[in-house]
Amino acid sequence: MKKILEITFILLFLCLFTVGCGKNKEPMDLLDSIQQRGILVVGVSSDIVPFGYKNANNEYEGFEIDLAKQIAKLLLYDENKIEFVSVEPANRIMMLNSGQADMIIATMTITPKRMNVVDFSNSYYNAGQTALVNDKSKIKSLSDLANKKVGVAFGTTAFDGIKEVVPTANLVGFKTYQQAINALKAEEIDAFALDDTILIGYAMKDKSLRMLNQRYTQEPYGIAFRKGIESARTLELVNNFLVVLNSTGTLNAMKNKWIK
Repeated sequence: MKKILEITFILLFLCLFTVGCGKNKEPMDLLDSIQQRGILVVGVSSDIVPFGYKNANNEYEGFEIDLAKQIAKLLLYDENKIEFVSVEPANRIMMLNSGQADMIIATMTITPKRMNVVDFSNSYYNAGQTALVNDKSKIKSLSDLANKKVGVAFGTTAFDGIKEVVPTANLVGFKTYQQAINALKAEEIDAFALDDTILIGYAMKDKSLRMLNQRYTQEPYGIAFRKGIESARTLELVNNFLVVLNSTGTLNAMKNKWIK
């Protein structure tokens, strides 16, 4: 009986010790993790000209790619110590919070809803939403989208944005931008609503598409980090760095290089 009590006590002690350690354990600081690994992992777009896309040599390039390299230089003193991970609007928060990326730089608008699940840097770019239509379409303004089929990408702010200005629009969701573009060209939808900075890339590449002149939102893009204390030091460094890039004109030079 005494031996049974002793074993029970030991097991109880081990359980309490394990639970206590679990409660005190904190996630590793992001900056320490990046520097120990020696590589910055950034989630980026792979098909959004001119922000983040793969060129003919299957290499990433664009405004956000250059920005990511500048941050790698800040954190690891070498812009080449970086790994790019392709993300979509529908999965980018999941990939960030699951640890598959240290941060997301992928035309991601800062919104109160998203700030509940991720931490954002200060804005590095301001866009506005509009719609893309076929060049021969009779649609000339946002009001013409009433009762029309309007494509939106899952995970973007276009769902709420277009409904506010055109309540009678019939929204059709797509997993990727390219799926929406294909549907637009096949006349399965009448328009595709998204940020102007993204749509202009498609319009530039394909003259059969036309972008409306009106803008109905303001879309400040921010760099997304996992929410919590683990990201605090890195977030502060990045925010201070964005101030420097902006004040020295470097950020504008990077924009002008890619966004005409």
